[in-house]
Amino acid sequence: MNIYGAGSLEDIRKCTELGVKGILTNPQGFDQYYEGKMTLTEITQAILDASGDLPVFIQIHGEDADAIVERAHELRKLSDRVNMKIIGDEKGFTAIRRLQQEGINCIATCVFSVSQAAIAAMVGAYGICPFVSRAKEIGIDPFAVLSRIKRCYDEMDNPPIIFAVSLKGIGDIEDSFAAGANTIALRYPLLRQMMGHVLTSKAEALFAKNWARVKGEDVSYMADKIKMEGIAE
Repeated sequence: MNIYGAGSLEDIRKCTELGVKGILTNPQGFDQYYEGKMTLTEITQAILDASGDLPVFIQIHGEDADAIVERAHELRKLSDRVNMKIIGDEKGFTAIRRLQQEGINCIATCVFSVSQAAIAAMVGAYGICPFVSRAKEIGIDPFAVLSRIKRCYDEMDNPPIIFAVSLKGIGDIEDSFAAGANTIALRYPLLRQMMGHVLTSKAEALFAKNWARVKGEDVSYMADKIKMEGIAE
């Protein structure tokens, strides 16, 4: 189970420090975090600077396959760490095939069906991004789709990596992995949620009572947690 980071530059830095495998981007994030103040080239460079030596997948677009490939070539000049994320439609799959043949890894994004996943495999995509919460919104069971894709890919040599995205909570993450996703991509706040559990917090507060009885140990930093858990001194 691998995890990729996403989000603001600060999110990306925090995810990188924690050891994610790479960084994924999308235009919603470009709009939200950069507010029209930076070009895509400038955004890409900033993400490269914030992500250590990790691979980054920059979402690109264009009116046709030629335009998409041209934009990929422009961004690739910045670093060989720059890879592409491209909408999984006719022009996108055509561009993905061409770029993969050049050795530029591409993820087909906005995948909602086994059929799209099959085309992604056919054109040699590095990965696919099935959307979870957006599929739910229109009545698609994303986990059933993930499971069917995984079963199909298991019959192949070197299939695309399945990146579950559009995740709204821990339930989406755990159900995606259970359905067969190889990888998830998420912003730091959700990654932070993954690191905790109500019982873990309670156990730490309970252990604080024990630590307090060990000579020289200071557990004052856990006072609020002890109080919140209702544990008697």
